[in-house]
Amino acid sequence: MTQAQTPYLIKADWLETCNCDPGCNCNFGGFPDHGSCEALIGIQINEGNFGDVNLSGVKAVLAIKWPKAIHEGNGTAAIFIDESASEQQVQGLATILTGQVGGMPWEILATTLTTLDGPVLKAIKMDVNGTKSGFSIDGILEARMVPLKNPVTGETEELKLLKGTGFTSTDTDLCSTAVYRFTGGFSHEHSGKYGEFANFEYQGH
Repeated sequence: MTQAQTPYLIKADWLETCNCDPGCNCNFGGFPDHGSCEALIGIQINEGNFGDVNLSGVKAVLAIKWPKAIHEGNGTAAIFIDESASEQQVQGLATILTGQVGGMPWEILATTLTTLDGPVLKAIKMDVNGTKSGFSIDGILEARMVPLKNPVTGETEELKLLKGTGFTSTDTDLCSTAVYRFTGGFSHEHSGKYGEFANFEYQGH
């Protein structure tokens, strides 16, 4: 069986943070709120496989930036995979995330990148707890999400985005970030901006 034919399935938690305002205009207007798009995405696989390789329990973080809207391309990305993963797990997950075996959203996202670093093996700390989730890599990045607050009353808001044709997920809990910083090769800091939590299921063709 060739790599291009290798079947895969991943069911995972999706922890996304970016530089857009809460809500993220990319979801509705196709363009980021402030011109460019910069994001940190944490992924914890609860159940999955790449061919015969079990991916359950593997964690990864994507650090990405695009100078304009995502679909306008010229993006730069780094892929981090938890150092506890086996060599086969690292190879399998990296192959999926770079779009080499097809399937959404990876096959589309890969076409928007011109520079890709990794997979870089690091110890990834990940706390999955809905809109209070977070993840970090010592000395490189940290993202911690918090529920949105009503700007008038200060009470917690529970906001959900249902999008049947969603690109990365179809049922998303919206939130904000208490902490967002990345000190890698294309450093940025966007605390207080957009966050989302979702569960997803992706598979190859």
